[in-house]
Amino acid sequence: MFKTEKTKTIGLNKSQLWRWYCDYVSRLFIFIFITAIHIDNGACIIQQASQSGALHTFKSYEDVLMLHFNVPKQVVRATWQFIAFSENECPRRTVNIYLKPGSYPAISVNNASHLPQMYTDNNDTIQVSMVTDHHLINIAKIVPVYSPEPGDWFVGAYLSHWDKDVHQKGLGVDCTYNLVALALWSETVTIENIPLGYQVELKTSETISYFKIFIPMNTLSFQIDVWGCSISLNTTKNIRGPCIKNVSVKGKSMPYNNHSEANSHVTLTPVDTYTFEDSSPFQDEWYYLMIVSNNPIKFNVKVTVTECLIKTMEESPFRQSPFKNVKGKFSKGFNGSEYKEDKKVSILNDNRETCIPRYQLVRIKENSIFSGDYLFKSREWLTSWLTLSDRHPIVTQFDVLPLVDIGGTLSIAASLEMDKVMTKQRVDVLICLNRGRVPRVREPEEMNKCDNVHTTIHLSNDKSNHFNSLLIPYPKPDTWYILLHARCLVNGFKVRCEMEEIMVLLKIKLTPCMNRSKKSCGDYGECQEIHKGLLYYTACKCYGGRQGLTCTDATNAMSDFAILLETLLLTLSNLFFIPAVYIALRRKFYAEGFVYICTMLFSAFYHACDQNFYSYCIAKYEVLQYCDFFSGILSFWVTLIAMANLSKNYLAFFHVFGVIVITIGVQSDKGGLLSVSCPLVIGSIIVLTSHVHSCFMIKQFMLPKNKWKLTFGLILATIGILLFCLVETESNYKYVHSAWHAIIASSLVLLLPANNENQIHNGRTEDDMECSESSSSSVFHIDIASYRHEHLVEPAD
Repeated sequence: MFKTEKTKTIGLNKSQLWRWYCDYVSRLFIFIFITAIHIDNGACIIQQASQSGALHTFKSYEDVLMLHFNVPKQVVRATWQFIAFSENECPRRTVNIYLKPGSYPAISVNNASHLPQMYTDNNDTIQVSMVTDHHLINIAKIVPVYSPEPGDWFVGAYLSHWDKDVHQKGLGVDCTYNLVALALWSETVTIENIPLGYQVELKTSETISYFKIFIPMNTLSFQIDVWGCSISLNTTKNIRGPCIKNVSVKGKSMPYNNHSEANSHVTLTPVDTYTFEDSSPFQDEWYYLMIVSNNPIKFNVKVTVTECLIKTMEESPFRQSPFKNVKGKFSKGFNGSEYKEDKKVSILNDNRETCIPRYQLVRIKENSIFSGDYLFKSREWLTSWLTLSDRHPIVTQFDVLPLVDIGGTLSIAASLEMDKVMTKQRVDVLICLNRGRVPRVREPEEMNKCDNVHTTIHLSNDKSNHFNSLLIPYPKPDTWYILLHARCLVNGFKVRCEMEEIMVLLKIKLTPCMNRSKKSCGDYGECQEIHKGLLYYTACKCYGGRQGLTCTDATNAMSDFAILLETLLLTLSNLFFIPAVYIALRRKFYAEGFVYICTMLFSAFYHACDQNFYSYCIAKYEVLQYCDFFSGILSFWVTLIAMANLSKNYLAFFHVFGVIVITIGVQSDKGGLLSVSCPLVIGSIIVLTSHVHSCFMIKQFMLPKNKWKLTFGLILATIGILLFCLVETESNYKYVHSAWHAIIASSLVLLLPANNENQIHNGRTEDDMECSESSSSSVFHIDIASYRHEHLVEPAD
């Protein structure tokens, strides 16, 4: 039978006045906070418009409130202020907030585990919590971020779990929790550029000064030297101590001078030299030099760049495959073109220079969202195969686009196509993945190490380690680099490889959720496509108590029997309508019996479709939901009309009237209180009016003949309504709602009259017929004789 509709509110459910008031208070608070403290680092404040949204408890990633900000370049500090509140006097709830640059935060509630090959890349994710309040007093949470990465920033927020009541909308206080986020930037507007390869003398009179250096593509490494500082004061006063109190260099984002960490500052005297070197820099990016001094100074700077003729090759060199009998096969490409994918491409660098060639992978886009393959391009085909040598590593690169690609999962799978039968040597292949910069090439004896151990793939011709993979949910947008290096070992010692070409299959894909299969989230989850404004991403929705990004954490998992029992309780409990159907048909209440049958079937089919795991839908979910609500309310209505014992003409009128009223109410708001209460109130008034009219016709007040039966029926109906309105929660829903089905269906058996007076004509006297005709002008056509003999007890003396 019908249940409270489960809906999610998008946006803020509050008055316009409250929204503007909250926004005004938040802006005023943050402005006072920022301007009251000491503004350093030579920055000015720039405000971005606030954003807001409704908060929900976390059941799946769809419940997370996601906000998007864009931090400009040359920002020294970004400051976020969060205000979480409720419209009404609601219990306080804990709000969990995640702040991450570049992409969506990979949220894992209760530290749920995930697949071992998954790397969440949450090192730069800022996590804070706060408590909601109805009053805007001491509820603001301020999060400063120093040296923020420019570009997209995402805020994800949700409420901690509690056992939420499930009741009809309109009953009790409607607790809606909201979050307002306001961001401000401390931005440095004008920064002097330092040319490459020249010694320049710079002057500054600011306490904190910034200079920028542009590092172009094809840069192997660069070095910054700062020396010869001197204080340029027109005074004879001898100033002792360092002329530069701190110097720092940072790529992409601005360095920040933290006054509280004076021990970490790099000080320079006129005879000191500061040298910064990056052997694997960000390319085609700005680096920023920060100079801190209490006096006007001048100093020398020189930027030395080591370039190499790095050629990003779209067409990789090709060498005859060692597999003599392998022929290229044609298959349809994802963009409709044809390409071959079984030929082997040899990517070798025969020179012994430091520079390593890079191979730009071609992206093949699929029709489905967040789906694409990155393949090597040859003159005649596209492939995922490549050949390695132990002489030199190779580097491949591919691009992940902002907003377009970050909502899926970056999947990298590699396999070594050889075994110990082909060679007695142990062949190891190291695969290093890095974002924004090329992985550092270590010395041969250290080649089994990558800068980031979490983005490392090891392959070996040992049977236990032929295949390995890496999953990165919500990858950050940038150019990603993969370095591959092979080596051979005999008895643990490095030797030259016997095989000139080592075959590696490297599959790089963008996928929704974890992969493109139908069970991309395992047996206890499904992949959701989530749209929130301009934001679009995918996530796994877990069932049966499973948790985590891949629904693999079974800490709080339900057994398969418990999941099946939940489905059976909610569906089979509708069989309690069978006695009501039987009684209605036996007493010739055919219309009522048909409505009870529809209610039983629609409720069973709806709950079968509403389940997460054992789900079966014979029609669209929305259709079954509407039919469940409509038939459930209609069953109450026809029962009340039957109790009123109306004449045949008025009976048909009120049946049609009830159908129209219930249709409008359910269509307007399925879960609203008015859609249920209005038909019940109107039906009850009709019953009382009919009884009062009968008593008026016989000039005497009389009680119903089956008063005890009617009393027990009303008690059962009251108990069912109280369970539905006051006891039902999300945790006990399957039990309480099943009991509601049984109790309400049983109450119908007791509330139905003994027989249908409109179907009985035999056994009536002529006087009864004349009495009926004489009273036919009344609104309620009552057979008084029959009423007295069959429905009423004898009047008291």
